[in-house]
Amino acid sequence: MYNFNYEEREPYYLELLTSFGLKPQEVKVYLACLKLGSSAVSQIAKQSGIQRTFVYDLLDSLKKKGLISTVDSPKRQFQAASIDTLKLLLQEKFDRFESFIPELQSLEQPVNRTNIRFFEGREGIKAVLQDTINQPAGSEILCFSNAEGFYTKEQEFEKWYVNQRAKRKIHMRFIAPDNPEVMWYVKQDKKHKRETRIVPAKLFPFSAEVDIYGSKVAIITLGKEVAAMIIESEDIAKTFKMFFELAWRGTK
Repeated sequence: MYNFNYEEREPYYLELLTSFGLKPQEVKVYLACLKLGSSAVSQIAKQSGIQRTFVYDLLDSLKKKGLISTVDSPKRQFQAASIDTLKLLLQEKFDRFESFIPELQSLEQPVNRTNIRFFEGREGIKAVLQDTINQPAGSEILCFSNAEGFYTKEQEFEKWYVNQRAKRKIHMRFIAPDNPEVMWYVKQDKKHKRETRIVPAKLFPFSAEVDIYGSKVAIITLGKEVAAMIIESEDIAKTFKMFFELAWRGTK
């Protein structure tokens, strides 16, 4: 059994489950039912912190999604679908989406000019980082970063991202300053399919991350600003790769 403080972890659960299409109040009711087991509406309302009159509608919505069932008992009670059942329901949606991928890809128009996209907020940065691993196995990401800012505030996502990149067999070459966060990263290099070269933090105090991959360059702020951009251009990506190789050779 995991030993943790539920109140501290609840925001992560809300963010995770809403990303699968559930509304925040639906997530609260589902989590309440998960914790309570078979329970009456009054108990669910108290546990979730949602008014009883609204809980009925939320339970009906969750029932239609297969996440709540009613229990046969003298008083009407409700029970959450198990986490394994939730996983199967989500996998079914993903499998259905995957079956449409070739069809949807045929609708995409090729980019014949430099395409620049801007993203804001932490979710925007996550979308950019997810794009960097949307590559075939054996691909490579060339990265300048300091492993601070966004990464220290979004450690759950950072773990997911690193594991996904390694799982997809996407190698990373990483140039970074010698701060404590980076030095911890270096110890994990082999496990995470990464090769790191260190530069003096006093001379190179990076405040943004640059990821070069395929025909794209992603630039992510790591300080007070929370924003990112993706530049899609063969020529620009090729030039940035040259800059990286020049720096890489200089760090030997």
